Amino acid sequence: MNRMNISLRQMRAFAAVTQSGSFTGAARQLNLTQSAVSMLVQQLEQELHLQLFDRSRTAITLTEAGKNLLPLAQRILEDLRQVVEGASEIRALRRGFLRVAASQMMACTWVASVLTEFGQQHPGINLRLVDAVADDVVDTVRHGAVELGIGPERVTGDDVTRSFLMNVPIHLVCAQSHPAHGRASMAWKDLSDERWIVYSKEFSRHVERVLHTHGHDFSLNTASDVGYLTTAMALAGHGMGVLLAPEYARGFADNFGVRFVPLRAPAIQREYFVYQRKGQSLSPAAATFLAMLRARGGGATPRRRSSKAAA
Repeated sequence: MNRMNISLRQMRAFAAVTQSGSFTGAARQLNLTQSAVSMLVQQLEQELHLQLFDRSRTAITLTEAGKNLLPLAQRILEDLRQVVEGASEIRALRRGFLRVAASQMMACTWVASVLTEFGQQHPGINLRLVDAVADDVVDTVRHGAVELGIGPERVTGDDVTRSFLMNVPIHLVCAQSHPAHGRASMAWKDLSDERWIVYSKEFSRHVERVLHTHGHDFSLNTASDVGYLTTAMALAGHGMGVLLAPEYARGFADNFGVRFVPLRAPAIQREYFVYQRKGQSLSPAAATFLAMLRARGGGATPRRRSSKAAA
């Protein structure tokens, strides 16, 4: 089969001549010269090896072949119009998809609030939020299930990139009956005998390493090992031990009967990042949402030299 070089300009000229009934009318419609329209139609006829119009001094009419091909040409042009219209709607955020992954507690607190604001501003965008344990956020991005991942520092590999989003303070979480409940803050040296509820072993090890760099020979004596921060907070509320949690989870303190107590000597923060697949351009929806995330900042602190932990 011979390769054809048919252009959309030729198709538009064919349809315009048919609609207007003359090359002159088509030229006005397309903002071209009459000779340019005539040439485009001739080129199309040559490529198709068919005569599309019968030409005379007084009239121009479709041939039988032209009548058969006209609906196909009109369908192509209509499809193109819809593509252009759809692209415009995507750019204007009137349609499209936003797919985001976040660590579970962050997903149901800060990210949920920003997503709600985004949805109110752009109701035509379909939203999908994947809430996962922190260790799974990078893999969710890697496998293409989402465009953006939001979570604490994790190893990315060569196929996922990350950019800093914010620092979040880490607090001690304890039951109402715990001695720390009424304190304005707690020093690490006063926590050596505590029974700790662990929901991320990687986070616990990182906290211990940070404390060691500040001269504390400190180990988290694990009393309970769970998978989710919400479960850890529930156990803490029942007096099963204490835990470390990011400040944004404070909104659930009353639900679980716990209090968030700031830590000192040293104070610890954890860095949160935005993850995306390497080399993949963000959709307009994802790019706009990312800008909104950075503008809101989650009430977090700017990046600076300080004690940090990742959970």
